[in-house]
Amino acid sequence: MESPVKEEVGGELAMEIESSVTAEDWRRALSRVVPAVAVLRTTAPRAFDTEVAGASYATGFVVDKARGIILTNRHVVKPGPVVSEAMFVNREEIPVYPLYRDPVHDFGFFRYDPGAIKFLKYEEIPLDPEAASVGLEIRVVGNDSGEKV
Repeated sequence: MESPVKEEVGGELAMEIESSVTAEDWRRALSRVVPAVAVLRTTAPRAFDTEVAGASYATGFVVDKARGIILTNRHVVKPGPVVSEAMFVNREEIPVYPLYRDPVHDFGFFRYDPGAIKFLKYEEIPLDPEAASVGLEIRVVGNDSGEKV
């Protein structure tokens, strides 16, 4: 599933698209990752730092199933007090709690009790920064305004 990069005459880089990834490959990948994706519903009861009070929806995904950690954007975790729930694809809802907000980069973590998910069969989506590269074909899974997947 690699897209090789070749150097052309003159030093310019060009992507050679040799995609051997099929629609069936994407379907299999989605069936593995969708259960680990959650709709995050957050309510900030007061304005704090750079954020205003209000409610919003966002996307997060389980990166550590054993410890109950969900990765999302920093602005979702919020810099101040927040009340949040995660809803999974089977409609199970669990409370989540801010764990970390990166002060520089746009990411944050929520934590949850892994035992609170009673019915959903899911696996974590491991982080693999070494596998990321410019030009890699990706698909984004999430929600739009609170809609499921």
